[in-house]
Amino acid sequence: MFVARQPILDQALAVYGYELLYRSGGENAYTGSPDGTSASLQVLNNCFFAVDIREIVGGRLAFVNFTRDLLLRQAAEVVSPRSMVVEVLEDVRVDAEVLAACRRLHDQGYLLAADDICRADQNEELLDLVDFIKVDFRAASEAEQERIIGKYGRRKTGVLAEKLETRAEFERARQLGYAYFQGYFFARPVVLKGKEIPGFKLNYLRILAEIHRPEIEFRQLEQLIRQEVSVAYKLLRYANSALFAQRSTIESIRRALVILGEAEIRKWVSIILLMHLAVDKPNVLVMHSLIRAAFCESLAQLAAMGGRKSELFLMGMFSLLDAMIDRPLREALRDIHLSPDVRETLLDERASTGSISAIYGLAKAYECGDWARVMENARRLRLEYEEIRGAYLTAVSWCDQVFGTCFPPSGSGSPENAAQPQRR
Repeated sequence: MFVARQPILDQALAVYGYELLYRSGGENAYTGSPDGTSASLQVLNNCFFAVDIREIVGGRLAFVNFTRDLLLRQAAEVVSPRSMVVEVLEDVRVDAEVLAACRRLHDQGYLLAADDICRADQNEELLDLVDFIKVDFRAASEAEQERIIGKYGRRKTGVLAEKLETRAEFERARQLGYAYFQGYFFARPVVLKGKEIPGFKLNYLRILAEIHRPEIEFRQLEQLIRQEVSVAYKLLRYANSALFAQRSTIESIRRALVILGEAEIRKWVSIILLMHLAVDKPNVLVMHSLIRAAFCESLAQLAAMGGRKSELFLMGMFSLLDAMIDRPLREALRDIHLSPDVRETLLDERASTGSISAIYGLAKAYECGDWARVMENARRLRLEYEEIRGAYLTAVSWCDQVFGTCFPPSGSGSPENAAQPQRR
């Protein structure tokens, strides 16, 4: 009953939807048959019936892979067409039966996607029908990447570049005219020789260094925060939110810091600063780090390491700091106080068999649906499937709440304003 997700971004780098990852990487990931049909049925049950799908995708579209068997059995019709995109897997034999099933879904209002396309002449009848064409940038040659967007880009708004792993690949896809992007490129740092960290980011790093001293100097911290109006505003907004249920309004930075206390200051000021450090990065990068942080914190609690859960929260949050400031992680962490074993885990300085590395490894494996590694680390931590799944869903829900508190929707990235692909 595992559920993981990978974001799909639009040209503004806002989250457009999520592909729900379900493929089983190990025999213990699913109790039933590990074939694609059984796995897809598990995802439909887990995401649309066992829980509220909005807890997983936050009101955005859910991309779900469908096998030939599920298409012919009309399995998609148990789910509202408003919430799901039906992905036709690359190994589906596209014949008259499959095309008829896809046309039926299309006529009923379902959005369709063709997965792992690597040639412009691949399954042309299907490509003419679907709303999204997902081009595999690992398999398609550069000539085919250009040929596909040239052939379908004018007719469809939903040409998507998937399996992007580097910033260069993303930039190429965007320059070619691809409308949507999927992959881990946003988590890869761009390190340029001689590139300086902007002054405002240096201020945020100074505040981070201050709040992670063994003992916080409140007066010095207050002065640093007072110099950053946006940070001060969001701190006060958070301290006055329903999360704290204060009877009177908190109107000063000092009072907000006192209300939070040292542990919460380290956690929440770090979150606010993280969002500002990534101001020129995709929002999904910050969301990724916050979900990983909350997930690591929950796993620590479940693994009888509650005394270190705050440290593991910071471990998850800072694991993508290199991508936010375009500096190697070792350099990014230089002035931030972390426990030696947490630092070693983040920097991968030595092979570790301890609980901290197991938690970190489990979190990263879960994000990409590597269920074999998930189960390997779960056994080391003596955790059950249901506990892990629940912790992940809780982390996703918490992240949505934090984003809504610190950055109220402005309209640009909301699902209601996302451009829908044109119907033919």
